[in-house]
This record gives sequence, C-alpha cells and structure tokens, in this order.
Amino acid sequence: DCRVVEPVTVWMVHLGLQAGTKPPEVRGTLTLGEQGLEFVERKTGADVRFDYASIRRAKRLRGSPVLLLDWTTGEADRKTAFYFSQPPPLEPVPRSATIDPRGPLGPFTRATPSKRQVARMNLGYLRSTSVTNRQVVKAWAEAVSERMRRAG
Repeated sequence: DCRVVEPVTVWMVHLGLQAGTKPPEVRGTLTLGEQGLEFVERKTGADVRFDYASIRRAKRLRGSPVLLLDWTTGEADRKTAFYFSQPPPLEPVPRSATIDPRGPLGPFTRATPSKRQVARMNLGYLRSTSVTNRQVVKAWAEAVSERMRRAG
C-alpha cells in the first residue's frame, strides 16, 4: 500500500544556515530509499540521507515546484527545500557601469532591476513551473509522509 515515485532530478537548498549568506543550491537525484529520503549530488556523487524517523514534515509549497522538508539533526531543527525545477537566482544582478541597451532610459527606469523586481520575476517563474510539477511534488510529499508514519 506504499506509494512509489520515480527518482527525480532536483535542486537541494538547506535553508536558514547563516544570516546574510545565500544558501548554495545543489543539483542531484532524489530517491525514496528504504530507510530515508536519499539525495545524490550530480557533480561529486556525494550523498545525503534524511532518515524517515528524523523528518517531522514533508509538504509541497503551494504555488511553487518546491518540496519542503522539516527535519531534526541532534538537537537542531532544520529545513531543506527541494526544487523540482531549477531555482531562479536569489540575488539581483550586480549593477554595472554599462547601460542596458534594450530600451530607452528615462528618469524612472533602471539599467538593472531592483531587488523587488527580481523577487517578483522569480515568483512568476516559480509559479509558471509549478503548474507542470504540481502532481509530481504532491506525490513525493505524500510518499515521504507515508514512510515517516511507518517509521514512527
């Protein structure tokens, strides 16, 4: 009666590690293992396992192609996001001395987008990719939750 999901390419991002630093996104393959959720990094082959007993919650973030894992390690509570499509850059493009030649520049236009504009564009991108991945992410969240319950 156990849900089966196929291994899938995702980008793993550990959230809340250090204030002010951008968490690295790591591309790899996510698999449902016997003892835990397994992630194998594409470049190095390094693997990370999240034991089902250590996972407190697995949920799909509405409106995005993201599976969010709440888990514990020792005494610490952690959060890890798995993006089922490549995450957009979290930082705005650094300002340069060159002016963007794509359009007229007036007193109210910018050569580079503001942080708010970048955030809005990123949100739009995640929403658009969410539609194609909604069922896959939902199936993963349900399969992980089912295994967590069985692990006790």
